[in-house]
Amino acid sequence: MCGIAGFVDPRGGVSDPKRTLVAMADRLAHRGPNDQGLWWDEQRRVGFAHRRLSIIDLSAAGHQPMSSASGRFTLVFNGEIYNANELRSQLDSRSRIDWRGHSDTEVMLAAFEAWGVADAVIAFAGMFACAVFDRELNRLHLLRDRVGKKPLSYGWIRGTFVFASEVTAMRPISGAMLDIDRSALAAFLRHGYVPGPYSIHPTLRKVPPGTIATIDLAALVDGDAPLMEKYWDAAQVARTAARTPSQADDDVHVDQLHAHLERSISRRMISDVPLGAFLSGGVDSALIAAVMSRLSASKIKTFTIGFDDRTFDESSAARTTAQALATDHTEFIATPRDAMNIIPRLSAIYDEPFADSSQIPTMMLSDLARSQVTVALAGDGGDEILGGYDRYFFTSQMWAARNSGRIGPSAMQRFLMRMVLSGPLSGLVGRLLPTLGIQTAGKRTNDKIARFLAIAQASSFEDALRRLACIAVDTDSLVLGAPTAYGLTVDRDGAQDFDGRAMQMMRGDFMSYLPDDLLVKVDRASMSIGLEVRSPFLDHELVEWAWGIPMSAKIRRTRRHAQGKWVSYQLADRIIPGGFSARPKVGFGVPLAKWLRGDLRSWAEDLLDARRITNEGFFDASLVRARWDGFIAGNDADRHLLWAILMFESWLSRQRAE
Repeated sequence: MCGIAGFVDPRGGVSDPKRTLVAMADRLAHRGPNDQGLWWDEQRRVGFAHRRLSIIDLSAAGHQPMSSASGRFTLVFNGEIYNANELRSQLDSRSRIDWRGHSDTEVMLAAFEAWGVADAVIAFAGMFACAVFDRELNRLHLLRDRVGKKPLSYGWIRGTFVFASEVTAMRPISGAMLDIDRSALAAFLRHGYVPGPYSIHPTLRKVPPGTIATIDLAALVDGDAPLMEKYWDAAQVARTAARTPSQADDDVHVDQLHAHLERSISRRMISDVPLGAFLSGGVDSALIAAVMSRLSASKIKTFTIGFDDRTFDESSAARTTAQALATDHTEFIATPRDAMNIIPRLSAIYDEPFADSSQIPTMMLSDLARSQVTVALAGDGGDEILGGYDRYFFTSQMWAARNSGRIGPSAMQRFLMRMVLSGPLSGLVGRLLPTLGIQTAGKRTNDKIARFLAIAQASSFEDALRRLACIAVDTDSLVLGAPTAYGLTVDRDGAQDFDGRAMQMMRGDFMSYLPDDLLVKVDRASMSIGLEVRSPFLDHELVEWAWGIPMSAKIRRTRRHAQGKWVSYQLADRIIPGGFSARPKVGFGVPLAKWLRGDLRSWAEDLLDARRITNEGFFDASLVRARWDGFIAGNDADRHLLWAILMFESWLSRQRAE
């Protein structure tokens, strides 16, 4: 796991290329504290920089940038290729290779030489973002893994084509803060993250997951966009698998999940450094810990973060799982003061504004794990591929109720619902919703009521999905001079039944919320301290299998109840001693409203000062203050929007100070 950066300088605008590359690498030192390297081709004006976190082959034989045996390809790489040993055997069977070490980087280069870039990347199973320069064809290729586990941004700055793991590494080229794209800022307020392929800066973009981006140096002109080629399309893979769903029985599906997880986890346990696992109260991390325990000859290390607010705390459930599996378990109960200590670091950790408040416990958990291990396995992806979020069935239930005429978008209903969101009636409505056939299991009823309101006002199911993807409504007016906000690409397939609607939501989350929010959150938090996080549920073979099993194996429904990740719970009951109790999904949230009105209030008030906001010129200060005053008065509905504004203000302050 590493940090990569580089540039193509067709006009010779970079006066000292090697020094610039070193400066770019230095800004990624947190991603790779063990080694640094650079490569510069003076004739072609192409350069790579690398910071290394040594995981596999700790020797100098794994040093990057690395060139292939013939010298045709030069590679700078961030990530892990989990099937590198299998690929090494395949390559050896073609022709005897004089290997210099046992790094996956060397295997990738040999694959490029043997099969070409386009065919080689299809053979890679892993998480990766890399740049490979082909001297023979005079082309630069930027590659990103299938699901977007590893980040890679690119664009033009002052006549130079630049790429990097994090935008912060581009500052030695720009020399100053880049412009802010107000459409991206408006999108950020809607979602809490900047949706790909966009960036907070207008001249930068993100390489989409499953994509090869190619720049032909021979025809390069300032401002040219790379040629994009998809080698793995998540939506198409999911649709193809769903057309012919598995006809196997339930026990077979449970067996298959077990086999996929054993293979995926065993690959991700290959490491030359200590490793452990994140453990929450949920079934995904419990399955990973259970399989790791079976595969390991010694106790595995597990790590949990909890809170003194029971609504958000899963530490007790995680402890129960750890005891059942006899893991070497470490937990930490976080307080508002602990959060306050983390918050100043966030603007440095996230290279563009990011406002998923679970970034705070993710950072704490990463710190906790890094004190003992260098690699941790996590459960990311299980919800999106196996139907874990209650919104997959809750939304479909509400949409069916809406279309049946039991609820509707009348002005009176909207007025009443807005009152309910911030008032004492929320408990009453939470009890009434089940009379509409709408499940309300779990403790965050207000969030479900907000979804109820969004769906009641939607003009179509696709419109409902767009509304549900927002952390707040009516946000565009807050951004001064913003054109239309960049929107999420809503997956369309015209499905009208429960299974089709649920599948549509799962595909949409897999293509947007997962890579642009969840994976960004984990990558930046963990890599800020040199911790590698691996996600067995995102193994592409497991993902393709999951798309192909019937919805009944994912979401098991009765007349009044639905259980997501049904197949996962069945497996957990098999392999965790004493079984695994099904619980409503809590999620990795924080008591944000309580903290902002309490220990974090003074910090927030400083960032939301009306004069400060007016002078910056991005937000309508009067509207921002009105939202804040309403929140302080007890309206929780805007807590996530206000957190987004606070995260932007904190990020902007750091950018201007550098």
